[in-house]
Amino acid sequence: MAENDFLKSYRVRITPLSPVHVGSGEVLEPYQYALKGHELWVFDLSKLIDILPDTEAGDYLRAVERGPFEARKKLSQLVERYDLEPATIWRAPVAPGFRDFLSQALRRGTGELGIRLFPSALEGPYLPGSSLKGAIRTTVLFDASRNKLKAEFNDDSLKWVGKRDYIWQQQGRRLSQGRWYLEDRGNGRIRPPFALKRPRRGEKREALPINQAYEATVLDVPFSKNGKPVIHGDPFRALAVSDSSPLPATQFHLVEVYGSRKNPSGPTGIVQLAQVWSEGSVEANLRFHTGQLNHSNSAIRSSAQALKGELATLAKSAYERLINLADAELYEYDQRGWNKAARAMEHILDTIEGCLNEDGTLKKPYRFPLRMGYGSSELSMRLSEFIEYTTRKGSIRLNPISRKLSEGLPMGWVMVEVLE
Repeated sequence: MAENDFLKSYRVRITPLSPVHVGSGEVLEPYQYALKGHELWVFDLSKLIDILPDTEAGDYLRAVERGPFEARKKLSQLVERYDLEPATIWRAPVAPGFRDFLSQALRRGTGELGIRLFPSALEGPYLPGSSLKGAIRTTVLFDASRNKLKAEFNDDSLKWVGKRDYIWQQQGRRLSQGRWYLEDRGNGRIRPPFALKRPRRGEKREALPINQAYEATVLDVPFSKNGKPVIHGDPFRALAVSDSSPLPATQFHLVEVYGSRKNPSGPTGIVQLAQVWSEGSVEANLRFHTGQLNHSNSAIRSSAQALKGELATLAKSAYERLINLADAELYEYDQRGWNKAARAMEHILDTIEGCLNEDGTLKKPYRFPLRMGYGSSELSMRLSEFIEYTTRKGSIRLNPISRKLSEGLPMGWVMVEVLE
């Protein structure tokens, strides 16, 4: 740890406990890749055209114009006929489910063929600091919320239950003109004034300021005279998180959504092809601006309590949040018969329990779990343990348990270790 009067910097190691995918917005199109044995080869198209005979290059370009399936079919033929290795940019192993899905989709002429990619730089794919900071932010918000709601985990129901509720009070013509009110009698719920799954027309643009107002309220960020949070009062301005070192290896997985109303145990047919990180560790830097957190005249003085505990508070909150989620997710997987996911979750649960000493205190240097990225359910975006909203059909409570499985495995679990 590097330390002075104004900054504390920590180096952390991040290790995946299950497949992790963080989207970059970039998609690998079908005309850019081909299966070669147990690998996926990604091509530089200009080099590919250069090394192919003129007639084959022309046929390939015409196949691209006809659509993704024709392009994939033609490229599959070319990779068997010619040595295309000089045209490859990079390659990575494919999992069995991914390979089988691509083969079947090509035979049927239907199915999703675009592949979601990790953010990448010259050195290769990496874990963005914004994703890590986002996971930390939701963990801190969770801790502040459960304290305000006086919520505790119920081992029988495997849910968080509290004594207070946060309710939105509209105070103007627009839905977003209002404030969050803490009701002394409640069940530990955050009750937004709209349906999160299917907001009505006009509610989507109102959602952002209402969400921002909640974060400001629970973190004790001051509000300006116009009722909006003071942007300089956000305590997370005092936390900087770097991008990670390059990922040591990635694979291509088939991600499926399981558990519909008609078939609670089987796949829904909703699939996604994705580049995932599941092996090896990366490192990143966390930097706390202690000068901002501790100075009496700081713009974040009222909200600084959320981060003043630094790693000790973060590690404790992350452990208590995710040990309970892992327990609930294991139970859900067992009930639905998702045996592969359940076995993986048992390992994740054991690893999380390893964060504690025998007396129940956190080990030092600290290590703690986080949940992040695609497939980590509502947990990565919202405080799904507490949110409940009203629809015409009644009240709906968000479920933090994910039904997205990567090659049958749970997604988005990582362990963060502080390096001395």
